[in-house]
Amino acid sequence: MSDDSDLLILSGKRFWKQGRWAADKGITARTAQKYREQGLLWLEWAGQIWIAEDEGDTFILARLRRPNPPRRRRRQASATAEINA
Repeated sequence: MSDDSDLLILSGKRFWKQGRWAADKGITARTAQKYREQGLLWLEWAGQIWIAEDEGDTFILARLRRPNPPRRRRRQASATAEINA
C-alpha cells in the first residue's frame, strides 16, 4: 500500500512528499519544481518539500486543456447544388 513516511498531516491538511506526489500525477520531480515556481502550494518541512494534496490536485486540473474539437468540413458547392435541384 502506501508508505506513511510520504504523508504529512498538519491542521487537517494532507501533504505528500514532492517525489511521491509527482509520481502519482505522472510527472517528474523537475516538473513539480516548475509548478511550484508557477504558484503550486508547497511546504518545506524537515528539509523535505511537501505538496498540499487538495490544492495540488486543483492546480493540475486547472492546467488541463480540452483538445480542440474537429473542424467541420465545408460541403462541396456541387453537392449542395445537386440537392437543391
